[in-house]
Amino acid sequence: MRWNRILILIVLVTTFSLLSGPGLAFGEIKNEINVTPPLNWEPSPTNNSTTVIWFQNSTKSIFAVIKAPDDLVFPLFIAGPFMTGYLKYKGVLESADRLTFGHSNYGYRYFLNLSSPSQLLDSSSGLIPKNEFLSKIPEGYDVPFRGMLILTQKHNELYAIIFLNPKEKFDSMLNQIQPTLDSIQLTG
Repeated sequence: MRWNRILILIVLVTTFSLLSGPGLAFGEIKNEINVTPPLNWEPSPTNNSTTVIWFQNSTKSIFAVIKAPDDLVFPLFIAGPFMTGYLKYKGVLESADRLTFGHSNYGYRYFLNLSSPSQLLDSSSGLIPKNEFLSKIPEGYDVPFRGMLILTQKHNELYAIIFLNPKEKFDSMLNQIQPTLDSIQLTG
């Protein structure tokens, strides 16, 4: 019995030492988005480790993976249902479900009917940073779109995955970018 207590004490001290020791600086862990770009799409020149956006000018398609702003620290189980209700309230929600995709990613998926890409930003309740996304959409893209928004969480960070395409070719373009969706890996 005494050895069990000593063993438990050693495990607790070791765990505390590892978590509080200077060798592990958890604040320095860098979140990264790793994804295979869609073929023949133009990357945004400002892509970085937490925001990647591609455009296909010929079809006016947009695909983006964006880390949510740091001040949004809601867990996915709260953010997902909240976004469902909010998008329904805004009148843009077509349907919603849950899915598993990419490299062990789980999330909430929303299909949306939008009069323009900017309507998604107006409907996202701050999850998608307007200055990082809207300013990168090329001129002429403000036409009726169908969209897919996926909210996912990895390493306590929320991510938004966005696919926008004019309504008439949405399904065929979604099939084209499926390999890109399957390649998404969010690391930290």
